[in-house]
Amino acid sequence: MKDLGFFLALARPHAIWLRLGAALAAVTLLAGIGLIAVSGWFIAAAAAGGLASALAATRGVRAFALLRPVSRYAERLVTHDATFRILARLRVWTFERLIPLSPGGIARMRSGDLVARVTGDVDALDGLYLRFLTPVAAAAAGAAGVAVLLALAAPLALPAILFLFLVSAVGLPVLTARASRKAGERASDMAALVRAEAGDLAAGLAELKAYGADTRVRHRLDEASRAWTSAQRDLARLTMVNSAVLALGAPLALVTALGLATAGGAGAGVAVLCGFAAFALFEGAAPLVQAAEGYGRMQRSAARLRAIAEQTGDVVTPAAPAAPSGRHDVRVEALSFAYPGSETPALEHVSLALPEGSRLALTGASGSGKSSLIKILMRFYPVPAGTVWLGGQDVTTLDPREVRRRFALVDQRAELISASVRENLRLGAPGAEDGALWKALELARADEVVRALPDGLDTWLGEFGSALSGGQARRIALARAFVTGAPVLLLDEPTEGLDAPLEHDFLTSLGEWADADERRSFLLVTHRARVIDAAREAIVLDNGHIAQKGPVASLTGPSTAFSRLFPEYRPAG
Repeated sequence: MKDLGFFLALARPHAIWLRLGAALAAVTLLAGIGLIAVSGWFIAAAAAGGLASALAATRGVRAFALLRPVSRYAERLVTHDATFRILARLRVWTFERLIPLSPGGIARMRSGDLVARVTGDVDALDGLYLRFLTPVAAAAAGAAGVAVLLALAAPLALPAILFLFLVSAVGLPVLTARASRKAGERASDMAALVRAEAGDLAAGLAELKAYGADTRVRHRLDEASRAWTSAQRDLARLTMVNSAVLALGAPLALVTALGLATAGGAGAGVAVLCGFAAFALFEGAAPLVQAAEGYGRMQRSAARLRAIAEQTGDVVTPAAPAAPSGRHDVRVEALSFAYPGSETPALEHVSLALPEGSRLALTGASGSGKSSLIKILMRFYPVPAGTVWLGGQDVTTLDPREVRRRFALVDQRAELISASVRENLRLGAPGAEDGALWKALELARADEVVRALPDGLDTWLGEFGSALSGGQARRIALARAFVTGAPVLLLDEPTEGLDAPLEHDFLTSLGEWADADERRSFLLVTHRARVIDAAREAIVLDNGHIAQKGPVASLTGPSTAFSRLFPEYRPAG
């Protein structure tokens, strides 16, 4: 219940609308009780020949008949609107908690599970706002209204009817919540597992088929689906039992109220009025039981979402970040770093400088720490030992978002989002005009590619840019980096997988971008010899250590780390 209370507190900005919805739900229930009760009174009065009473009853029937649908419509309108706004805010809240965890914390979670939390778990909490708060208020108002009626007209029936209602509206939901908790939690967990397994199967279907592993993954998905179905079946059985109990409770209340009202000396019309009111009151118990049936799922979903909030990101934003300077020179001093959970350092006592206007290549064998340095500079991971300076300021004193605004990242994966060309290019500069987009595309040698697309800048690029070839995606990613206006480019194996002509075009674009402003600089991570010539200086990493550094031409020679990597390298020209 503690987790549910946490998310109830998040709804405070919309509390007034939830209260209004609860009030309208109370009016709706009271109108329904009044409609049925007065209708019964009308029938009894008409049968007894009481013309005056029957006429009075018809007025009440008309009033309640008009009030009930109007209040029901208004209640649904208000409560659903408030709930949808709360869920939208909750999704944003979830993403805000996920962003600081990226990429380290996110990498330790399955993508399908993340989707399940942002979608399924958030949606499961609609019952907390829509099916819990509102019905409780309505049931309380209905019980109070019927209690007043019985106290005035049939006091002998009051204790029995209140007892029956409390059993149905309080006792039964409490028992249901306890009985459904394990099944509900299991249903929530299995639903998340099904989404995770299905996501893995969809994302890696080609590879799974190629290696004959798709059957095993389908088997895991089938097992998770069966477990989910089993949990839902258990909840359905509980729903059937509750429906039977509620179906018995309302007629029992009707008979009890009629009998006790008559025994107390009430006339036929009044006895029928009290009996029908007691019968209609049980309409307020059903939503409470339904809310209790979903308690386990809501509780588990709330716990899964709150678990995200309790995680701390690898990189912490300072309480009072320093104002960034106008410079963007980079200096790394004695940097050591190991990935969480790893005892082997990815970088050890690394020092380097990237002054404004410099062009530095970082090379080395796979696993030597090249990409790790890029991630540290991008503030994806903390600086555990050593110091990283940006514009003469320690990056740990700056807001990580300010640090990232100085850098534009292009890597070999060329991650494109499932959107149009325009939206991909504007990812780091939402306000960029089309003219700036075309200029960046021309510089990246990608303008002809985009002009050939069916809708130009508005062409949807498919799931993660699947509509483009690898080379085209790489050039779009480079253009996106140009659009940001960042003064420093960090390029992680950007030409990997490209043929020689495409690689030449890519490096030519990079050089033209740097030549356009003498303060622009780039750090180029590569293990391809012909890419080294795009830089003026190079650093060779070996198992996390700097094995060699200096102007590219000075690195060649017998028995050097650079020559071991590129034995046939000859400087350009």
